[in-house]
Amino acid sequence: MLPPGTLALSIIFGWIALSTIIAILAGILKKFSLEEWFVASRGLSFVVIYFALAAEIYSGFTFLGLAGWAYKFGAPILYALAYFVTAYSVGFMLTPYYNRIARKLGLVTQPDYFVTRYESRWLGVLVAIIGVIFFVPYIQLQIGATGIIIELASYGAIARTTAMIIAFVLVALFIFIGGIRGVAWTNVLQGILMWIIAIALLSVPFTTFGGIEPMFRQLEAVSPQHLTLPGAAGIHGIPWYMSTLLLCTLGFWMFPHLVMRAYAAKDEKTIMRSTAWMSWYSILAFPIVIVGLYAILMYPELANPDWAVMWTVRDMFPAWAVGLVGAGGAAAAISTGAGLIQASAGIIARNVVQKGFWPKASDIQTAWIARFLVFIVTIVALLLQLYAPSLLVSLLLMSYSGMVQFFPGIVLGLKTKWVTKAGVASGLISGVFVVILTTYVWSNPLQIHSGIWGLLVNLIVTIIVSKITTPPSETTIKAFLEEAATKA
Repeated sequence: MLPPGTLALSIIFGWIALSTIIAILAGILKKFSLEEWFVASRGLSFVVIYFALAAEIYSGFTFLGLAGWAYKFGAPILYALAYFVTAYSVGFMLTPYYNRIARKLGLVTQPDYFVTRYESRWLGVLVAIIGVIFFVPYIQLQIGATGIIIELASYGAIARTTAMIIAFVLVALFIFIGGIRGVAWTNVLQGILMWIIAIALLSVPFTTFGGIEPMFRQLEAVSPQHLTLPGAAGIHGIPWYMSTLLLCTLGFWMFPHLVMRAYAAKDEKTIMRSTAWMSWYSILAFPIVIVGLYAILMYPELANPDWAVMWTVRDMFPAWAVGLVGAGGAAAAISTGAGLIQASAGIIARNVVQKGFWPKASDIQTAWIARFLVFIVTIVALLLQLYAPSLLVSLLLMSYSGMVQFFPGIVLGLKTKWVTKAGVASGLISGVFVVILTTYVWSNPLQIHSGIWGLLVNLIVTIIVSKITTPPSETTIKAFLEEAATKA
């Protein structure tokens, strides 16, 4: 009989190994090229895109961070369940434009949009650098979540640092070979497992309290502040809740890896169907929040809020089930981490190297550079997670605060003639500066999230500077506005 930790660890790494094999096979069966590695030759079907998006969206944050914030703060975490739905409404309207324009104009990264729309490769470099900088906390989140899950699910049989290194070395390997197609097919596998685990977790309050309502009644008696705004800490009132919901709703489809998934869909209807059906996938977040609230009652002295799910699972399920839950959690983190790393490497290679400092680089040279950058991005994120970790939801919200700054440049570029590269660049820089100021110097003034303060300043600066500078050529403007006006 295997010890519980060994059994659970075998299941987790068995699943990771299976995912790696599938990703590698998906990649080596296709001819290597820039379009193939970046956007799967724009040929992914509805099923693959749907699960690829699901597994990347519902990440280590969903599996651990939701429960961690529910445990620490309570009701404020409901912003996440709300934006999982509102963001897909934005995606339904926006992603067909992404797919159509990318297909017509040969875009393979999000910064390509800015390069082409504003006729400026240096604006593309700026967008790429900002995107990667704010990607890093999100990658950190996935690495940290993977370490927590594997360490706790294995009953301490493997140290967190060792688990993170092994898992993400394998991730880097399968991204190197498989590119976006490998990531997408792995995510199909991960997405299915995540559903199974979420459904299993729903049994937790019924087993202990006889139902969800009795659990909430007991929580109301023990810690009523967890059940209302401004939450247990008293700092997340209605302004924070609404501004954070707006931040995530507008920022969601600004993430470069999700833009690239829209590019990879075989047509506009495929990506629209995927975003329309994605709201159903948000149901799996509900059991995670319930487990976080359950842990308040069962483990009131938990050292790290992000341990809530795995602590509960270890107490309530046999070792083989703990292994499956651990595999599901690791799958959630790894699938998202893989997409983020692949997009980061692609953006640097395409928009900093090829379209920035080495314009003579061929497409195949750029694709090879992107491949090798996968290992560099992975190592940097690993080192940052080892030496500068943070609470998982905090990392996620920092990423959103940066990514939402792309909103004016993208949406105004689709809908107006007068917006300029100088306006977009000035707005981006101003917005990012305000995000840093309202995060680290004056935290969330008036309880409004720093990302929204940054977006407000960004929008004002973009409009003012655009009005006094020269817009792109009529040919470029006409091409974008005509594509944006075409019915999906």
